Amino acid sequence: MPPRTHLALLAFWLALWLSTAAVQGQTSATPARTGSADPASLSARDSHQGLLIAADPYTSVNRYKEKFGKHTPYEGGIIAIELFLRNDNESPIRLNLKTMQLLMSAPGESRQRLEPLSPEEVADRVLAKPAKDPTPRFPVPRVGPPPSNKHDKTWEDFAATVRSAALGTDLLPPHATTHGFVYFDIDRHYEWISNARLDIPDLAFMNDAKPLFFFEIDLAPSPH
Repeated sequence: MPPRTHLALLAFWLALWLSTAAVQGQTSATPARTGSADPASLSARDSHQGLLIAADPYTSVNRYKEKFGKHTPYEGGIIAIELFLRNDNESPIRLNLKTMQLLMSAPGESRQRLEPLSPEEVADRVLAKPAKDPTPRFPVPRVGPPPSNKHDKTWEDFAATVRSAALGTDLLPPHATTHGFVYFDIDRHYEWISNARLDIPDLAFMNDAKPLFFFEIDLAPSPH
């Protein structure tokens, strides 16, 4: 091999090596994506008896799009609240998801009690065609079933997305953090979140007779 050809080949491999090293260095310097929020960093929280419960209400369309994709609970006037439950006890804790309630209203008015929605109810309210109902819908529509809707592939896919994001367990393991969404129909009154409270009344230690006290979480305006 002629000397010039040999030098050119060495220069080529050196340049290739330096380029690869630079890319690897940039990749290793890139910070890893952070996971879920630290429950203790959220302002909406309640903590006692070794259990911390924190809430992160989603109030902007951008957060919904980022989490749920094309269709979101926001379209149906539904608020998604991400709950974080950190159990620092030695015993597991049972949580009755069906008994929690969202209390909210316009500022200065008496709060209305709202029950949580199932993923299927969320999908119905988001994808169903609006019903022609002259009944007043204030402060929040909670009377009667939602409009009927054909459960096609779009419905099935969206319900699956909502279900996968939901708080799907009623058992909190010891020394672990569980998180997921709960959903409430607030008829698009996202501005009322500053006058809302989430009540979680039914919790119990699985291997201990001592009771768990009532959890009340005052919700503040979301910064997002």
